[in-house]
Amino acid sequence: MAKEDLREQIRKDLLNYWGKKGGFGKYKYSDDYKYYVKDINENLIGGNMDDVHIKMFENGSGSELKDTPAKAKAIDSSSMLAYNFFRNINDKCTITIDEVEYNKVFFEVKLRTLSVRSTPANLDVVLVSKDKQTVLFIESKFLEYLETGTADFSDSYTKKDSYYNHAERRDLLSMSEKFDDYNRDKTMKGHYKSGIKQIICHLIGISNLKNSGDAQKWFEDTYTNSKYKNVYTDSDVAVFINPKTTFRFMNLIFCPEKAEEAFEDYKSELEEFLNNKEKLPEAIRMNYIGRTFIMTYKELFEKLPEKLSVKKELEERYINHYSKKK
Repeated sequence: MAKEDLREQIRKDLLNYWGKKGGFGKYKYSDDYKYYVKDINENLIGGNMDDVHIKMFENGSGSELKDTPAKAKAIDSSSMLAYNFFRNINDKCTITIDEVEYNKVFFEVKLRTLSVRSTPANLDVVLVSKDKQTVLFIESKFLEYLETGTADFSDSYTKKDSYYNHAERRDLLSMSEKFDDYNRDKTMKGHYKSGIKQIICHLIGISNLKNSGDAQKWFEDTYTNSKYKNVYTDSDVAVFINPKTTFRFMNLIFCPEKAEEAFEDYKSELEEFLNNKEKLPEAIRMNYIGRTFIMTYKELFEKLPEKLSVKKELEERYINHYSKKK
């Protein structure tokens, strides 16, 4: 079965399964958007979205909540999947990943990629550790890895002068150059190339935030702006621009049983690209790729605290019926 057909089949299965559990199917947005719900809240677990979280999504680059219809209304919305799992992380409900305890969560965090005018990288989830020494940047995927086709960088990414001037600048340019080779490789036809490209953009943004005073100033100016009032405190921003903070990146992926083969293909691509020093410079790999850089939502679920009030609902919707078997 072609990946596009597989995605369609899984969407149908999800709609049928969730509909039986809670009438999900009757909230269909329209015949043209048969896999969209009418109200975003029907896509949420744990009640309506908090006001602070709404501000985060409204000020992100993804336009998740804008109604055309809103991306967040899609039954396979990766941002709402991530939101449902992480929305309750706080001082009383922490999560530990790779022996680091996290107690604060941000959604739709923007990072500057190029010094010239460009669209910022947009991270679905960012966790801050309890000791404020580690920040984990997370890109969430629902069924996107079933997409195929090319994914080209703009010309700006091919020019050294487009990048912020810091020690890793040449490495960042090298990543985009290596991706061009990968993108043109005919043996990679039918792969999710947009996913690799997006990860490169995220790594560029993370590297800039770590190494460039100008990128740090952009971040500080952005998140101390009045429109982020009550969203980011000065101490929150300080953690992101502190040169001593450890940055880590992770790709979090949903894997329904029918997509196991496609997931394994995408996972192999990620592992080959992110662990290959010929494609990803050692400085980038060592500094930002953590011990766990690929995780399924099934594995994440097992790390959630037992006292989490919505854990049973998360299990019912995402784990029992549609999760990768061990």
